[in-house]
This record gives sequence, C-alpha cells and structure tokens, in this order.
Amino acid sequence: MPNREQTITDHQERLNRVLDHIRRHLDEPLNLTHLAQVACFSPFHFHRIFAAHVGETVSEHVRRLRLELAAHRLCHTERSVTDIALAAGYETPSAFTKAFARHFNMSPTRFKKKRRAAFFSQPIPLAMHDTGKEITMDAKIRNREETKVIYARRTGDYNKSAGEAWQAVCRFAGPKGLIGGGTAFIGISHDDPEVTPADKLRYDACLTVDKDIQPQGEIGVQTIAGGKYAVFMHKGPYDMLGQTYGDIYRQWLPQSGEKLRDLPCFEIYLNSPDKTKPADLRTEIWIPVQE
Repeated sequence: MPNREQTITDHQERLNRVLDHIRRHLDEPLNLTHLAQVACFSPFHFHRIFAAHVGETVSEHVRRLRLELAAHRLCHTERSVTDIALAAGYETPSAFTKAFARHFNMSPTRFKKKRRAAFFSQPIPLAMHDTGKEITMDAKIRNREETKVIYARRTGDYNKSAGEAWQAVCRFAGPKGLIGGGTAFIGISHDDPEVTPADKLRYDACLTVDKDIQPQGEIGVQTIAGGKYAVFMHKGPYDMLGQTYGDIYRQWLPQSGEKLRDLPCFEIYLNSPDKTKPADLRTEIWIPVQE
C-alpha cells in the first residue's frame, strides 16, 4: 500500500492537472464528472479532495475564476457585457450581473467605470530613477514558439509566494541537472491583485526543459502558449513590477491598437537576484496580443 507521503504526492499531481485544465477551459462547460475524470478520481471523492487542498469547492473555484476573468475583460477589452456574460457561462446578462454584484459588491458597468476612472487618473511616469525603476514604453512585438516548462505553484501574496515557488522548483530541478546555461527562468502571475483576494493569487515559477519530464508531486509540467506578444523591459526591483504593468495597461495598450489574448502574461528573469543589485535587475514582460 502507498504510504502517506506517496498519497500526498499523487494527489498533488492530479490536482495540478485538473487546475490547469480549469484554467485553460474557463470559457467552456466544466462539469464535476469530467473534471473528476481529468484528475482520475471518482466524482464522489473528487469534490471533497479538491475542496480540502484548494480551499474552495469546485463550483466556487470555477465561478470565482470566471468572474475575475470577466472583470479583466471589462477593464481591458471593448467586449460588451452580454458577450462577457456568455463567455463566463451565464445564460443571460441579468444572471451575470447578479453574480458579479454579489462577488464584487457592484454592477459590472459600475465596476468598469470605477476601475477605469481610478486607472487613468494616476500619473503616467516615463521614468522613475529615484526608485531604481526605469520604464521604456517601446514594445517589441515578437512571435514565439510554445514553450514546455516544469513549474511549482504557490498561492498567496505575490511578494511571499513567488520566492517559495522558486525554492520548490529549483530544489527539484537542481539535483536532476535540469538547470543549465540555456534554462529560462519564467514567472507567471495568473491573477490581478486589484481583483483577486491576496490569499487566492496564483504564481507559477517555471523552468524551461528540453527533456521528457513527468509531473512529480507539487512539480507540474505545462506549456506556455506561443504566438504574438508585446515585450517590455523592466529595469529594477521585482517589487516595482506591478507599477510597470500598470504603465503598460494604462499608457501603451490604449495607444497601441493591440488587443489582448485571454492568456496570462509572463516574466522572463534575465539575471539572478542572488548576484545582482535590485536596481540592476532586468526582467522581460511578455503581454499576449492577438495576431
């Protein structure tokens, strides 16, 4: 019989698989039976195991992610409320409005106006040398192939969870010789801190791999989508990345004519924080845009 540690490892692998499936298929029907099949659990046990590990029931988790994605679409796309409501799985705009209001304590229309008003009322700094952060709003449009990575995910405040995720993935990869000169260090912040509660923020610490690696416990395997991206260079400390994202969405995006794809942004860390002064750190920010 498997021991307790083996069981925990097995459950982590299965839950990583189903969580990634949910993330990729939010605009599609997601029923409990199918998700249980993805996780290779019986439906009877699956919802209990999911809630115990994730802290939400399956339906609560899916509903929250769909509403948070809808909030992002309201603020950063020109899609109508009806279109966003249907994509979020609601049969009518009124049902969506009620659910949205329960979650965010305001209607979708008011949320959009309030967020955009707050967003565009902020100053637009082109450079902030006094804080060690320098912003260049000249985007480089690049096309990239899809990228296979191993990753560790942590949930919680980004300032803490990111470091924990990197410790976990490097602890796995280092002894196996998976970190070399060609390894890219990629971070995926799945959620907007202005929309998602701090204890629900998801961060993936990813390492590119060119070998056939199988998931193992908390270490998962995923593919970062290829296609067209707008790429920006962030110069300075990681804790200033949020401001750079704000400048991109507030200044560059409205003027660029580009439209976002429904995919997470990601960061490629070009130098090591262990060997580099915070002011000298260099991070590429990749924003997925439509072809």
